[in-house]
Amino acid sequence: MSAAEIVKELESLPRPERARVAKRVLETLYPGGQQVERLMRRLENPDVPEDFWDAAEDVEDGRVIEMRDEHFDQPPA
Repeated sequence: MSAAEIVKELESLPRPERARVAKRVLETLYPGGQQVERLMRRLENPDVPEDFWDAAEDVEDGRVIEMRDEHFDQPPA
């Protein structure tokens, strides 16, 4: 099957099926990483701001600062 035939078949699929195929292809090309999952959820949710995704990924990767009440006892001047 040629690439053109594959593209034609993809175009005939409903949007959710195309997304599933795209995800599977990307996972085959880039195995074992979170990048595909992160890319797909951004593509599937275009109405969610990039800042939110950046923050969510920071939390997933453990790049957070614990905030406690004592941090607010003496605010900076």
